[in-house]
Amino acid sequence: MTEEATQELLLLRSAFTGAINEAIAKHGSRAYDMTVQVYDQNTYVPVARNCFAFMFTNVGTTAATINGMVVFPSATPLTALGDSRTIAAHEFDIYTGNINLSFRAPVLAGAGVEIVQLYYL
Repeated sequence: MTEEATQELLLLRSAFTGAINEAIAKHGSRAYDMTVQVYDQNTYVPVARNCFAFMFTNVGTTAATINGMVVFPSATPLTALGDSRTIAAHEFDIYTGNINLSFRAPVLAGAGVEIVQLYYL
């Protein structure tokens, strides 16, 4: 890469970083963290305090539903993940509902759904 191209990339990077910093200063940002848990039986999943998004992935061998949404297992368990979905709110919204996990019968050995929750600190 030429010196001129390098300088141009540095200017673009600086402008991009500046735009991000301006947006954060104008609109603010919030610190967040996450929880990750794998479940292997029917349950009501405890919702993290200040949860604003959650994702679920079928990592097992049995179809499951989360709040009525079906997630199928991979056609090749142990080598690929199954279906996944994400539920996310608008900026600064908090999820106040439930997360209800149910496995479809028959529940096979190795059933599992990973649920990731994002929450504001």
